[in-house]
Amino acid sequence: MSHKVYVGDSIELKEEANQKVNFKGYFNPNKIMKEWNFKELALDETNQYTKFIDTTSAVALANGGITLTTAATNTKTCSYAFGALRVLCAKNPVVEFKLQLDVITTVAVNAVLTDALTEASGALPFTISGTTISDTATDAVGFCLDTEQTTDRYYIVNTATGTQGGTLLSAAEAPWVAATDITVRIMLDTSGNAKYFYNERQVGYKATAVTSTVALAPYVAIRNNSAAAHVLTLRYVRLWEDV
Repeated sequence: MSHKVYVGDSIELKEEANQKVNFKGYFNPNKIMKEWNFKELALDETNQYTKFIDTTSAVALANGGITLTTAATNTKTCSYAFGALRVLCAKNPVVEFKLQLDVITTVAVNAVLTDALTEASGALPFTISGTTISDTATDAVGFCLDTEQTTDRYYIVNTATGTQGGTLLSAAEAPWVAATDITVRIMLDTSGNAKYFYNERQVGYKATAVTSTVALAPYVAIRNNSAAAHVLTLRYVRLWEDV
């Protein structure tokens, strides 16, 4: 006999079920799940992560994540690439970032999947000036905000074989508040089509957002657009993909 349970929203454990072992049997999901939550004594920047720090920019372990702090000079960058976490569209990957910014002025931010599996440059994969989106990646997809743009809200962005595009999200879709955690999620299918989620709500779709055969890695970066240091706190990076 075979039975399935379908859940349209969520499962919540309460009372005793939340205080004791609550699953019996062989839990055997058909998805791989990996999480980087930075509960470690030191960051493994040899095998796990690649950072780029512009002059006195810095990455550091912090309470509840890591901090990326820019130098107090205009256009200085601090980035973290998760080159050990490579994904292919053939596995229907989903990547989620949870992050916050200390301020929401004079700053640029990327939370993306990009073909730069290791990062050795201060150039962000995506920047925006006015309403013009520029990219340094050949294939990449995700979220970008740049206060050099006309309207200071998140864009959903992509580039496929060097052809970039993007859509400005509304204030209702992507509220932007200083010192407040947000989650952004990118879901790819086997054709390279992308769905975008902001705080667990789908806010966009892009057909053929990336080349489906190109390996991608999660990447987070912050750049200041003034002579003041800015801080991005990254709580975690999560990956799901088919077995």
